[in-house]
This record gives sequence, structure tokens and C-alpha cells, in this order.
Amino acid sequence: MVHNAFDLVQILKDCPVKIDSVGLWGSRILVGCMDGSLRMYVPEFMDNPTSFKEPDLSSGSYILKDTRIGFAKKAVTSMDVLQSRNLLITLSDTVAVHSLPEFDLVAYLTKTKGANLYAWDERRGMLAVAKAKRLFLYKYDGNKDFGEVKELAAPDVVKCMAWVGDSLCLGIKREYVILNISTGVSFDVFPCGRHANPLAVPLPNGDLLLGKDNIGVVVDHNGKLSHSGEGNLSWSESPTSVVIQPPYALARLSRFIEVRSLRAPFGLVQTLPLRDSHVIFATEAGIIAASDYSIYRLLPVPIGVQVVQLAASGNFEDALALCKLLPPEDAALRVSKEDAIHIRYGQYLFEQQKYTEAMEHFAASSLDLPTILSLFPMIKLPNVGVAKDLPNVKESESGATTPRGSLTPSTSETLEDTAVALQSLALNQGLDSRHRKIALGALATLLLKKRGSVIAQAEAEETEAAVAAMVEVAGATHRRVRSVDKHAEVGEERSARNSGAREVAMILDTALVQALLSTDNLSMALQVLSGPNYADVDACEDVMLEGGHYAELVQLYKSNHKHREALLFLNRLAEHPESFAMPPKNPEQFGPKAIVQYLQALDSVDHDLVIDCSQWLLKSHPEDALNLFVTYDPPLPPSLVLSNLKSNAPNLQIPYLEQIMERRPETRSLELENELVQLYLTKVLDERAEHMSQDKWDEKSHSEARQKLLAALDSSRFNAERVLQRLPVDGLYEERAFLLGRMRQHRLALTLYAHKLHEADLALAYCDRVFTPTASALQRNTASLASLALRPQPKDPAAANIYLILLEVYLKPKAAIQEFDRSIASLAPVRNTINQRTTAAPRAKGIKKIAQIEDDVYFGGPSTDSTPENGRSESESEPLEHQSTIADEGIMLEEALTLLSKRWERMDCAQALRMLPSDTTLQKLITFLEPLLCKSSEAHRNGSVIKNLRRSESLQVREELTECRKRMVRVTTDRTCSICQKRIGNTVFAVYPNGSLAHFVCFRDRQSPKPGAGS
Repeated sequence: MVHNAFDLVQILKDCPVKIDSVGLWGSRILVGCMDGSLRMYVPEFMDNPTSFKEPDLSSGSYILKDTRIGFAKKAVTSMDVLQSRNLLITLSDTVAVHSLPEFDLVAYLTKTKGANLYAWDERRGMLAVAKAKRLFLYKYDGNKDFGEVKELAAPDVVKCMAWVGDSLCLGIKREYVILNISTGVSFDVFPCGRHANPLAVPLPNGDLLLGKDNIGVVVDHNGKLSHSGEGNLSWSESPTSVVIQPPYALARLSRFIEVRSLRAPFGLVQTLPLRDSHVIFATEAGIIAASDYSIYRLLPVPIGVQVVQLAASGNFEDALALCKLLPPEDAALRVSKEDAIHIRYGQYLFEQQKYTEAMEHFAASSLDLPTILSLFPMIKLPNVGVAKDLPNVKESESGATTPRGSLTPSTSETLEDTAVALQSLALNQGLDSRHRKIALGALATLLLKKRGSVIAQAEAEETEAAVAAMVEVAGATHRRVRSVDKHAEVGEERSARNSGAREVAMILDTALVQALLSTDNLSMALQVLSGPNYADVDACEDVMLEGGHYAELVQLYKSNHKHREALLFLNRLAEHPESFAMPPKNPEQFGPKAIVQYLQALDSVDHDLVIDCSQWLLKSHPEDALNLFVTYDPPLPPSLVLSNLKSNAPNLQIPYLEQIMERRPETRSLELENELVQLYLTKVLDERAEHMSQDKWDEKSHSEARQKLLAALDSSRFNAERVLQRLPVDGLYEERAFLLGRMRQHRLALTLYAHKLHEADLALAYCDRVFTPTASALQRNTASLASLALRPQPKDPAAANIYLILLEVYLKPKAAIQEFDRSIASLAPVRNTINQRTTAAPRAKGIKKIAQIEDDVYFGGPSTDSTPENGRSESESEPLEHQSTIADEGIMLEEALTLLSKRWERMDCAQALRMLPSDTTLQKLITFLEPLLCKSSEAHRNGSVIKNLRRSESLQVREELTECRKRMVRVTTDRTCSICQKRIGNTVFAVYPNGSLAHFVCFRDRQSPKPGAGS
């Protein structure tokens, strides 16, 4: 026997007639006897014999109050008292219903004569009666009348019967059957036992307990097992009958009454020595059992007493289950007992090395975190005051005022005693490595379950403190001198008062991280450290270093905003991995890429930190450093990065500027583009100097750096004057041509292409790029210039005559060369030209020296007179050392003719012809004149056709107008005015376009507004 769940009390003995059935009606016991009589017994010391309230059968005996001889013709084998309806159902030879307290006959169900059992459904007021292989269903209408509903056929003689939902479970000779009373459809459940009669008992949750010899099987309303995998009730022998008194099931056996738990695994609770009992039933007032001449009361032992018994005997699960049955008014007692049981059960399980279950019970108890963590001396906790005297964690989570020290009357341990006991248990446990890992895993599970609420409270506390601090600062603004000191004092006071939740979170996260690392649950540890956490660095740092958990340590530094320490640690891992007691398992995980990724993941921008930490990367891993600068978001100030690169990695300046402006167009600026052009030029000049020292320089060769420089000169924004001053006089002509072109010095640029580089194709491409057609040219050739219209062109007067300028450069090489030499000798005119253009001043004055020839082309056409305005020849206007640096060359007639044949439609052909030498033969001009004449002829023909078409169209319109004016209307004597409806006659009339007529007077009156109509 585990404990006493019931006390057996005899309440009636020496009944003069053998007892066949018993019923409980209020405070009275109704006894159906073998001779058909009905006896009523009342408590011996009943205060009010007429009372029908619930009885108190726990004390005293019963005396005979009334006897009704001849109540039934035969023995009353079964009876049920319907307390709420004041009815008594009895089964003798026939089912009869009597009213209470008069015992008047309400219904005598004649069809049930010979019935062997019945079943009453209180919820629906249905009565099912079994007679041989027939079932009779009756419905109580509420007016003390039972009406027959239907009659059903049973598969065999019914030996037991119970309601299950809207169906009946029938126990017949060989099997159990569930019969739907609405449809009459039945299905088999499972076979009955071989040695005992079938037994069906309804359970409070709607399931059924079916007997199979000495086994009790629980099934649902569909006949499916409800406790699959949890076992079944196993009685000592086949029971005769079973009653349910939650949480127990009581079986009537031959020698005793056996009590078993209804909770799996359905263990034995108690045996009550009651031999030869043949009646047992449960009521709201308790369980009544009867033998032949005596009646017994099975008095439930108070739940609190049972809990104490179970806890004392080590049956903690059963004790906890019983605690839930305590009434609501004993809520404080229930919480106290559950708390004590959870603590004791957790201790017991921890001793049995069942760590997961132990942690679950510790979590359900009122133990605080330090007390639970005292079981794990290997966990290093942070040095905070709350670790010694923490508030109850369970209280802080639930908000309930659970007593911490009060357990049960038999368990007077306080939490302090429990903490000492747990510490002693931890010291005596002596866990080996395997059990230590299992125990720490269970601890980690417990801490993860508690973590959500603890972290939420810590964050709420911090938010509340921050808001309060802001209110304090706002309220103290009128006292600025004293506000700082006062705010500090208030903040310290509030921090000391409200730091409990944060310190609990610090202890929890610190212990959790160490437990996860000790159990090799590294992914979960990283997940905890990656989010908001309160893990203490000092407590975890040594543990992580000893265990080689370097990635977790880096994440710990990061979550505590110790970024400099984290980056120095990563640098040390990459530079000197051998300096660690436990070398990193994956050295590549902590290389330069780890530093880059760490810096990129920072939420706040600390420019100094990034620059300082990039020093080592620039020296040892420049590509990774470059990737950091380019991909950092938000981007670092380019000026700061460039300054750092100039000092530590000058060769990375160009790649940095290229990538940052490509990936982040918003960072483009005049300063950056100018800096990039200067860097390109420096690199090209260095290459040129190196090749010239080796006598390998080729002006027409394009290295990668030179190609980038040319592309930048064509598309970037920069200070062209500064770049031009750095160019050598005797080289880099193509670059100079680009710069001169940006400065609108087209004649000088074309001179370089034609006479320095001897690249006619580049000169032609330059003209194509610069050319801007005039309005008349656009009208003539709009389609061919559609592509040029997509690119915005500056207002350049020389752009429309650019091809004529090139033609003049070809045909007058000496003048072009001398002008170029003058520009080389002095850059001042170029500088003046730039300044005047950049200030956007339309009133350009004094631009005469270098731009004089271009102005002549723009406004007066290409001039054949190359004499300067002072009257001296070009050779005389310059000193000897400034005279031509280019050998005199002949005119470039072939190139000029090629230009005419390719771009004749973009220039003034008459002016171009006047520029050609007089000895040029027509044969050489065929490719130029032929398309020109064809185009002119075609334009003339087209003009004639258009003229004739317009003339024909005009004539046609005139003819239509004449026809319209020849309109004829016939007026007969019957034609009437469409306005006044009178005859037209010989009066003057008007004709509408639709042919209707109107008197002219009527038409005029309608057309003209009436006097006063507009007012």
C-alpha cells in the first residue's frame, strides 16, 4: 500500500433482510432488499430529519427511519436516485420510476419486464433498458413522465451497458460493441475476457473503462485506445464491478476493494479489506459499499494529508498530481505544497543523476537562480550583489506573492537551508565529465526557458530608468549649475534601487553561455551572444580562452561594445595563433576577412576605430583593406581614407577611388574626380620616365594606366589647367589634345592629332565628338544627328565649323604649327581662357592671342592671312627659342580630300572649295563633288515636286470653294419658315446648311440677342 486514500467506515450493520441494492438520497440511505421491501435509514444524530441536503457520512451510524413492505414484487436488484429530479429508478422484475419523497409511482415500464439492467444518461435524460437481445430507449420529458423513443436490436444478450456520447457501449458474451442509437449502426471494439463478465464504466472525461479479465482498457467514444503506449489498469484479479472516484478507480474484488490511480501508469494505491461485498457505487457524497447485511462508507482522506503521505514516501509525481485537486480556496496551501515538493523532488532527481527532470522541477519551484546554480560550482558567476541576495525569480516572472520560506508543516526548510543543502549536494556529487556535460545541458535548457521573461524585465527596467533620467534632466534645466551633480546622484540611487532585474539577467546569461560552451552547443551560444544579452565579460572571458572558444569570445566583446578589444583579439589570432594555450581550430576563420566582416557589421560608425584597425590590414593584406573601405556602409569620408592610404598604401589610392565611385555614385565629387585624374597622370608620368630611361617609349602605345587617364580626361570633372601644366612639352600629345578640347582650343587639339600624332582618324573622331549642327543643318539632316542630340553639348561657337577648322589645319600646316608653339611657350592665354569660361561670364574680353585664329573661323571663316594684329609675321613675333618645334611639313591634301568625302554634309562646301589649293584637279574631288551634286539635284527636284503639289492642292481647294458657293435652293409656295412656320412667299430668306429655310427677319432676330437678355 502506497498511502491511505480512503478510510473504511461501517455506517449500517445487522440489516434484518439481505441487501440487494443501495441508493443515496440526500442524507438518507435507501436499501432495496431481497424480499422486495424498501428500507430508508437516516443518521442517528441528524439535526433535521426532514432535510434532504448532501449528507455528512463521516461520523455516526444510521438508524431505520421507514420501511415499505411490498415495494416491489421481487427483489430490488438495482436502483438509482436522481437527486436533481427527485426521482427513484428501480429494477426488480420491471423498471419502475417513483417520485421522492412521496414514493408515488411515476412510470411503470411494462415492456421492460424481464430486463436485467439499465443505464441512465443524466445529461440528456435518457434511459436505456436491456432485455435479452432487445434495447428500449425512454426519454424523460421533465413532467415525471418517461416516453418510449425507440426499440433497438442488440447483437446478443447484453451483460453490461454504459452511455458514451450519443451511443451505447454494450458488453455481450464475446465482445464489446458500440451502438449508435440514432442510426442503429454498431461496430465492434475488441473481444471480452474469457474468465470474467464484460464490464463497462464511463469516465469523467467521456472515455470508457472496459474490462478484459483483470485488465482495464481505456477507450474513447470511437472505441480507440486513449492511453496508447501508457499501459492499462491491471487489477489483482478480475473485478466484479468498478466505480470511479477521481483521481482513483475502485474495483470490487472477492476479498477486498482495490484502489488504483487513474493517472498512468495506473499504480496501486490502497486495498480496503472488505470481503464478500456485492454492491459498490459512487455518488457526489462519496462511495458506498454493501455486503449482505452491512453498509460501509469509503471516506476520502483529505487531499492535503494524502500529499504529505506521498511526499514522505517519495511518490512526488502522485503528490503533485493530487495538489491540483485542492479546492480554489486553498490556493496558497497548494502553491506552498507544490513548491516544497518541486524542491525535494528536484533534489532527489539530481541525486539520481536525472538532471533534465531535476531542472524542470527546480524551474517550477521558488528557488532563485544563485541557489540553483550552486549545484554547478564549475559555473563562474559575475561579481554582483544580487548573486548573494537575489529576489525570487519566479515572483518576478509571474508577479505572484509566493511564500519563499514556507513549505509544508512537515518540511520546515527555508530557502537558505535549501541553498546549503544544494551546495552540499554539489560538493558530494563528484560529477565525472560525462555526467557534468549532461547536467550542464539540463541547466542550459532551464535557463533558455527562463531567459525570455528575465530579459524582457531587464530591458523594461532599463527603458524605465532611461525615461526617468530624461524626465529628471528636463526638470532640472532651470538649474543648470547643479543639474549635473543632482542627476548623477539620482541616477546612482535609481540604479541601486532598480538594478535587480538587470543583475538577474546578467547571472542568467553568464551561466547560460558557460553551460552551452561546456556542452559544445556552440551554435546556440553564438545565437545568444548575437542578440541582446547581459553576459558578463570578466566571468566568461577566462572560460572561453581556456576552452578555445574564440569566435564566441569575439561575439561577446561585440555584444558588450568592446570593439577595439575584439579587433585586437582578432589581429592577435591572425598574427600570432601560436601564442594561445589552445590554438584555434579553424585559423582561416580568424584571418583578415574576419576583421573586415567585423568592421562591416558595426551598427555605429567609428571612423577612428576603422582607420586604426586598418593599419595592419594595409601592410599585410591590402586587398582586404581595400574591400573594407569600399564596402563599408555607411561609407567612410573619402578624404579620410585617401589620407590613410597616402601614408600606408599609396598604390591603393587609384583602386579605391575607382571602386568607391563605381559602387557608390553618390560619393562622386569634383575633388575626387580631380584627385583620380591627378593620380592617373602621376602613374603615366612615372611609366613614361621609366620607359624613356630605357629608350622604349612609344607615344602611340597605350598602357592600362594611360587608357584610364584618357577615359578620365574625356568623362571626368577636373581642373584642366592644373593637369595641362603637368604635361611634358615633348610628349603625351593625345592627353594634351583632350585637355585642349575641354578648353575649347579645337585648332590646337586638331594640330596635335594631325601634325604631332599623324592620326587622321583620331582627328576625325574628335570632330565628330565636338560637332554641333546649326539650326539649318538640323533641318536638313535631323535623322543623322539623333544620336548627337542625346548628349548635351556646351555652347561652343566653333563646334558648327569644326570640320572647316580641321580642313584648314590640313591645308595650312605652318600656321597651325606656329600657333601650337606659341601656346607651349606660354600657358597664360590658356589660363585666361579657362578663367573666363568657368566664371560663366558671357562678356569675354581680351581673348585674342591663342583664340584669335578660332574667333576668325567662328565669325569670319577660316582666314588665309596668318599675320598677327601687330603687323609682324608669325616668325618674327616670337623669339628664336620659341619658334617652331615641328619641322615644316607640306599640306595634307589627301587627308583633306578624305575629310571632304566623308563629312561634306557637315560643312559649308563652298567655303571648303575656296580653301583648296588652286591646282587641285577635279579627278581628286569626284568623291566629294559627286554626292554633293547628287544631294543638291535631289533637293532641287524635291523642291519642285513639293511646289507643284502645293499648287495643285491650292487649285483643288479653290474649285471646292467655288462649288460650295454655287448652291441652288428651290422655293415653292408651300415652303415655310423653320422658325415662325409661315410661308416664305416672295420675302427675303436665309438658307441653313441642312437645307431648311427661314425668313431673313426671323433669322436675324434669332441670331441677334434680345434687348435685356444679357443683363
